[in-house]
Amino acid sequence: MTMEFLQQGRQYCLGGLKSSPLKEISLRSLERLGEQGSTMAMIMSVTEAPEAPPTVPEQMRALLAQYADIFQTPRTLPPPRFRAHQIQLKTGTEPIDIRPYQYPYSQKAEIERSVREMITAGLIRPSTSAFSSPIILVKKKDGSWRFCVDYRGLNISTIKDKFPIPLIEELLDELHGASRFTKLDLRSGYHQIRMHEEDIHKTAFRTHDGHYEFLVILFGLTNTPSTFQAVMNEIFRPLLRQSVMIFFDDILIYSASWEEHLDHVEQVFAILRLHQLYTKQSKYSFGQEEVEYLGHLVLIDDVKADPQKMQACYAGRAPRLYEH
Repeated sequence: MTMEFLQQGRQYCLGGLKSSPLKEISLRSLERLGEQGSTMAMIMSVTEAPEAPPTVPEQMRALLAQYADIFQTPRTLPPPRFRAHQIQLKTGTEPIDIRPYQYPYSQKAEIERSVREMITAGLIRPSTSAFSSPIILVKKKDGSWRFCVDYRGLNISTIKDKFPIPLIEELLDELHGASRFTKLDLRSGYHQIRMHEEDIHKTAFRTHDGHYEFLVILFGLTNTPSTFQAVMNEIFRPLLRQSVMIFFDDILIYSASWEEHLDHVEQVFAILRLHQLYTKQSKYSFGQEEVEYLGHLVLIDDVKADPQKMQACYAGRAPRLYEH
């Protein structure tokens, strides 16, 4: 058995030593070794199922335990899929090279940390590309930082594709007659699809201490939504708009009955496992009679705007017309 992983941009492979086959020993022999002060160790692989709310029925809990691996954090590059993301540039385009932005010294440690994490996860690698886009840090609601690359220069020179993105209204129309819903959210969905090998160098970005390029797709690149939706449509095609609805990384499973729903959920879990796709533990709803989806509240035979989002509109100030 071997184990392969990427660490700081280098590929490693661990394998067992070639020695004589292991021998089984009796419990008494094991006890004697312990009495003699021998050092013993046991290695176990444990996959924990996501903690389901107490309202989730036992049958659904059993499915979650059976497919606990799809809720784990991926540790390696995603497998090659039927489509990788390509960046087709307009004829005559020279390598895009934009000088880095200035950012305060206080952000440098965060940039270095983000780069280390992405290298360890195998998402990026050191680059010698003639392309280079600047990076920026965007503050999130919780006060932490989001690492972003400003690809506007690259996007202007990229040929836009015409893959159809689903219309939310049309998707919601498909839910007529459904009474049970399960919602899943893919974990860092874009990072679960690779860049095309010949286009990796175009994603290069520069920080104050290095030059790197992405091995997976990311937000901010033109046509990545189309690539992602196309891959998801192909993977879930047998179930699409029959029991499954896909809008980018949001997956909604819907069924007319509880028994049917269990079967549909297991089919989706099996597809996720087969294609090594991973979902978030923190963002899911299992077997519910109502669920929030794409800014709407989906109920049995009814779809309406999410009341919380509507409240934000009601609480806002009415627009005013100023005359000059």
